[in-house]
Amino acid sequence: MKSKIDFNEALKDSPSFRSVLDEEENEVDHLEVKLERVLKMCTAAVDSGKDYVKNNSAFATSLWDLQSHFKEDRTSLSALEKIIHCLQEMNKFHTILLDQASRTVLKNLTSFIKCEIKEVKDFKNLFLKWSENLDGALQKNAQVNKNRPSDVQETENYLSATKSCFQHTALDYVNILTMLQAKKKPEILSTLLSYVQACSTYYHQGSDLCEDFDPYFKVLADDIGTMRTECAALEKTMQNRHASVTNFDHKNTEGYLFKRTSKGFKTWNRRWFYIAGNQLLYRKRNGEEMPTVMEEDLSICTVRLASECDRRFCFEVISPTKSHMLQADSADSLKGWISALKSGIGAAIQNNNSKSLITTSGEPGHPNSDTRKVNWEYFLTIPGNNSCCDCGHPQPKWASINLGITLCIACSGIHRSLGVHYSKVRSLTLDAWEPEIIKVMTELGNGVVNRIYEANTDSCQNVQRATENCDIAVREAWIKAKYVEKRFVASLPSITDALCAESVRSNFGTSHRRGKAFQAARWSVKKLRRRQKSRNLAVNSSGEPSASSGPEEVVQDPDEEEVDCNEDKDEGDEKQPVKVDVVFGENLSEPLTQASFYLDSDDESVGDEEHTADNEVIEKLNSDILLYKASLMHNLPVMCQAHALGAQKNWSNPEDLDRTALHQAVLSGSVMACEFLLLNGADINAKDRNGYTPLHLATEKGGTAQAYLLLKNRAKYDIETADGKLAIDIAVDSANADIVTLLRLTKLNEEIGLSEQGCGGDETYNDVMKDFSNFAINQPHRLQRAKLDDQEAPAE
Repeated sequence: MKSKIDFNEALKDSPSFRSVLDEEENEVDHLEVKLERVLKMCTAAVDSGKDYVKNNSAFATSLWDLQSHFKEDRTSLSALEKIIHCLQEMNKFHTILLDQASRTVLKNLTSFIKCEIKEVKDFKNLFLKWSENLDGALQKNAQVNKNRPSDVQETENYLSATKSCFQHTALDYVNILTMLQAKKKPEILSTLLSYVQACSTYYHQGSDLCEDFDPYFKVLADDIGTMRTECAALEKTMQNRHASVTNFDHKNTEGYLFKRTSKGFKTWNRRWFYIAGNQLLYRKRNGEEMPTVMEEDLSICTVRLASECDRRFCFEVISPTKSHMLQADSADSLKGWISALKSGIGAAIQNNNSKSLITTSGEPGHPNSDTRKVNWEYFLTIPGNNSCCDCGHPQPKWASINLGITLCIACSGIHRSLGVHYSKVRSLTLDAWEPEIIKVMTELGNGVVNRIYEANTDSCQNVQRATENCDIAVREAWIKAKYVEKRFVASLPSITDALCAESVRSNFGTSHRRGKAFQAARWSVKKLRRRQKSRNLAVNSSGEPSASSGPEEVVQDPDEEEVDCNEDKDEGDEKQPVKVDVVFGENLSEPLTQASFYLDSDDESVGDEEHTADNEVIEKLNSDILLYKASLMHNLPVMCQAHALGAQKNWSNPEDLDRTALHQAVLSGSVMACEFLLLNGADINAKDRNGYTPLHLATEKGGTAQAYLLLKNRAKYDIETADGKLAIDIAVDSANADIVTLLRLTKLNEEIGLSEQGCGGDETYNDVMKDFSNFAINQPHRLQRAKLDDQEAPAE
């Protein structure tokens, strides 16, 4: 390649040199404009390619979501997986192509413009500068006065130096222009060749990928053809769909019936009825997952035509306590339902005759079940539970699990209408029971609850007490006044006065009490101890355990000198009220039951001796602090009393790190205290002042049973404390392997549940959690080894 510019012409700065120079400069400007356009279009292509890759990736993700729709069809699942994999691989190849375009075309051409062309422009400015300087030197040399030899010499020297610099600059400029013209072809062509080769590789990779998938796609095409054939056959079969109307069997044992409501305006509602498990059940068409039991035992029911009803096709289902009016759609349907109900009644009678006394589902020691179905008669052995808590109906078969009471079916319906924030109803005979709820039921009972909720029934004469055969309006008014309005609950001052009087009777003789005034000074909550080896339990002659005074009771011999000193005081001192301490829970304790499902309340707690019943000044007593202290003492009767007095379930104690009652229940080590609060709506993720939730405290204390209960009730495991710790960090620091396992399994199960596949380790997770449930309730000592190790360490 030969240069277009002659060096001699450049040194002479001839017009032909300037002309060729202008042409070369115009070519450079033209090249720059075209290259900038190429870069602009390439950038746009790369950006649009990135958008394509992004959208194609989103398209593949949507196909993953679509795949979950076909989780029951393995053929469709496999086909979608292959197609998605193919699309993702192609998207990966396209990403590589775009990266190649960026690294070759954009990078090389941008560098060519910024380096080579920019250098030409910089030298052009330098060349023009020295050209102007040379013109000035020539002009000055021509104008110098020949009679001034010194000026002539100076001008000639300046002209010589300027001309030399111009010539060197001109030659350098010619060199840069010439080299630019020489480099542009290989640089641009090599850049574009690299990009085209990248495109060729892209298409080859796509072709190879399609070749790999081609055999499978051919098989898939055949399968799709088979699917279309089956679809056509199904469509042909569906053409005969209207014939099923004629052949429909109206004698079905399940279907829609109109039922008349038992209160109000006696309206009729259409519901889906069916017979199952010796019961008559119904449910709404929409918006109701669980059925309602109309009759829980068909063996005590009869069915007959309703001749007195104005409507057609009506019949009655009658039990000893109630009657249900139902209406069929036609005469055939009426006959079918009456026949089906009579058959169901006969089957129920036969079943009851052969039914065993105890039916269990998930034995206490079985690790694969965390719920159990117990004989309902055992619940009735709890004091007061042998009759309905509200109306006194014998043999109740329903319960309110958050109140801890048993109910008849009529009262259970009223409780259900109150809403779950007041009462959570469950069947004693139909439902499976979690061990934690059984513990709450065992600890409370009708006797305890009625002493709380019916303490002042005599003061409300305008409310009629519900009875076994009372009208439904009377029953509803009584239950609402009792649990919603809490009109019969004794006020806290009256409870305190009663406890003060009881304390006086227990601690002072009659003679010492004459002429003296007594006043409550401090209060505490009795810690319940249910372990039979505990000091506060004794066994009577019949072999049944009975409750005796706990260690927190303030029992004083009336003959002690300290009491006698009060009589030795002068007359003025006798007028001062004597301060006595009161203990909440003394008047609510019940003896242990002998029910076979009874679970030792105290064996579940960790560190039983850690907390003492600190006496509090009576001025600080209110329902909130009472619930707070009772939770630490795991005294459910007192917790129930505080709840009845209107205690805020999420009240935080500003004098104790803003902790709630649930925090205190965790510190007590009691599973049942936690369960009682959770059943009554306590915030499971409440934070104290240090950002600790109940789960953090359970983890810190090593309360594996409580950690299991909190995680079972969906406590958040990813909340950080004020110092940035998660529950699992605390568990790892304390080397509690059981709680670490629980937390990691819970997190893994949640991730699996949210995964794209939607299936995985759920069964394993459930099995392990059931093991923890079994240990937490029946073998709590197996979950306390970390704490025991700590206690034994100093002895070693």
